[in-house]
Amino acid sequence: MKNSRLLVLILLLTAAVSMLSFFLTACGKNVKNNILPPGFYYKKALNEAHNRNYVGAAKDFKNLIENYPAYRNTVKAELKLGDVYYLNGKYIEAQGAYSDFITLHPRSKYVPLAMFYEAMSFYKRKEAVGRTQSSLRKAKIVFEKLISNYPYFEHSKKVMEYIKKINIYLSENTFFTGLYYYNASRWKPAIYMFKIVLKQYPGLPVIPKTLHYLAICYKNVKDKKVANHYLRLLKEKYPHSKYVG
Repeated sequence: MKNSRLLVLILLLTAAVSMLSFFLTACGKNVKNNILPPGFYYKKALNEAHNRNYVGAAKDFKNLIENYPAYRNTVKAELKLGDVYYLNGKYIEAQGAYSDFITLHPRSKYVPLAMFYEAMSFYKRKEAVGRTQSSLRKAKIVFEKLISNYPYFEHSKKVMEYIKKINIYLSENTFFTGLYYYNASRWKPAIYMFKIVLKQYPGLPVIPKTLHYLAICYKNVKDKKVANHYLRLLKEKYPHSKYVG
């Protein structure tokens, strides 16, 4: 009996020594690599973000995420990493961080908020009228997905307002392309672009002038019947428009 107890005691001591050795080795490695405790990184990053030191905050959030993936606040740090990038105007990095958060934590209650700011990160990168609007189109896709998946999202009204703004901006961008061809007297490409405006953006402010220029284009290709059709639509639907002559 005594021998059995002694054996158990020896085994427990051996295990304890092994665990202590492992802990000391890990700590020594962390000290050697200048890795600080997770709570330190998190609190320091929050403080830096509060003081608008977004570069420092991003660095500490990344250190926490990379070195302590299982820490209780690491998930929050992944979301806040996107926030500090966004606040610092680093919209490409912000979009990437929010996208990573959504992919890694699809069931998190913070997914709708991450989607909103992912869309905003795309929205902030919109180009001037006349240029490719790939970022703006991506923003619209994410906004629409957000509304579809989370119809009761707290900022849903704001999301719908952004979708409307994007549609207006994209309609003007497409119209601008048509106007470019119009000014170059390239009537058929102009007609094609103006028709895209009518099809994709019905009811938006760009429609009256689109009808007006379509009528002129058709007059120039000697198709008075279609030209009159568009003039009639303009007068019937937008009688008070300045384009009604």
